[in-house]
Parts: sequence; structure tokens; C-alpha cells
Amino acid sequence: MIAKYKIIIFLFFLLLFNKLFADENSNIFQHNAIKYNSDYFHEYDDFTILGTIEIKGKNIVLANNIHICGEARRATWRFLLFLDDGTFLGMYYGIAYNKNEIKINGQRIYFPVEAKYGNVIDFSKGIPKEIWIDGIVISYEKINDL
Repeated sequence: MIAKYKIIIFLFFLLLFNKLFADENSNIFQHNAIKYNSDYFHEYDDFTILGTIEIKGKNIVLANNIHICGEARRATWRFLLFLDDGTFLGMYYGIAYNKNEIKINGQRIYFPVEAKYGNVIDFSKGIPKEIWIDGIVISYEKINDL
């Protein structure tokens, strides 16, 4: 009977340790965004890693950040780029799509709108300074060099 409780306690602490360790590693990107500007980014934001692409021989981590502002509960959406070591490269504002709707194919990111309105970010020549998504021109805010 005591052995059963020891196993349960051991498994509990093992799961707890794994959860803490995984969160620490997966949140390096969110923590670096918060360090950059704690007015834009917060721990309670909906922060999601979307995947990785390669730009100029470097692995780039793509993330989506949704921040709910104030009592009005207005959401701000940011599409973030990081080096795989966590260095925050920059962001695009206002790309408001569900993470499950965004598709990564090679060096292109596709959004669920018709091509005639702009539905792709092409990173094959580097990070575009401006993109056109769903009829809106969106500028890139550079934070660090690639």
C-alpha cells in the first residue's frame, strides 16, 4: 500500500517537473517579447508558436500574440519572428487569423483569404518590409537584425 502512494507521489512530481521545464523553454520567446516592450506584451497574452521557417540559412520561429487591451476588451494581434535561440527579430501588426488557419509551406506563410486580396508572406528573399494581407498593407517593425 505504501509503495503505491510512493509511485503516485513520484509520478506527480515527475509530471510537475516536466511541465515546469517545458514551460520555461517554450516561453523564452514570449519572455523576450515582454523584455522588448512590456506595454505591448504580457504573460497573460495568448502566445502561440506557429512553426519555423528558414530565412537566409537561419531557422526562424514564427509566433502569434493576441493581447486584450483594457476594459474595452479590444484585441491586438501581432505576428512575431524570432531566431531559434529566442532573439526577437520583429513583428507585423494586425494579422488577425486563428492559428489553425495559417499554413506554412517552405518559406511562405498562407492565410485563409483569396489570393487577389493578398494571402501570403513570402520570406524567400528575406523578411519583407511590407506585406499585403486581406487587402491591407502591413509594415514590418524590425527589432534586431537577421
